[in-house]
Amino acid sequence: MKTGQLVFKNLTYYWRTNAAAVIGVATAVGVLAGALLVGDSVRGSLRELVLQRLGRTDQVVLSSGFFREQLAEDLRSHPDFPADFDGICPVLFVPGFVSVQTGPGSAGQVLVYGVDDRFWQFHGIGMVSGPEGREALISPALADELDAQEGTTILVRVQRPTDIPLETLHGRKDDVGRTVRTTVRTVVPRERLGEFSLQAKQGEIRAV
Repeated sequence: MKTGQLVFKNLTYYWRTNAAAVIGVATAVGVLAGALLVGDSVRGSLRELVLQRLGRTDQVVLSSGFFREQLAEDLRSHPDFPADFDGICPVLFVPGFVSVQTGPGSAGQVLVYGVDDRFWQFHGIGMVSGPEGREALISPALADELDAQEGTTILVRVQRPTDIPLETLHGRKDDVGRTVRTTVRTVVPRERLGEFSLQAKQGEIRAV
């Protein structure tokens, strides 16, 4: 008997087993292909989300402590700056706790930013300025959690800056925070950088 005939008879005799094997392999290939497509789609969506929240940010100079605001102007005045960058702006960033003064709303792990007009000009965001004085601009997610709107008075509590780490013997553990009373001027939507974040995270951004 020729080899071809033997193979054909073998396939026809064990057709149930062979069919199950073919279906199993086809299913596995489909699942793997789907997983790869979904994975690429998720990565693309996350990348787009992160880039949207970064605005026009290209590079960031970070410090665990505070440095001079004048550093931004010093970098701008460098002869090589115009060749590589279009602009620069200083930003203060600390985590904080926010609560409504006359209500039950509160939120922890809030991104607290100190910005002025230079921040919005740097990112090319029109119709947004400041804030000034005791005004605050908040993200949509924070507004929903606090049930806050324009004119709501909120309390923003942040850790007081210190040169002595709190965990050391001489750290002032009795005076670790400062609370600032502010009034919500507006809720900044996502498309106007209301969810600005330097952190690569998928969840909603609660920021003030």
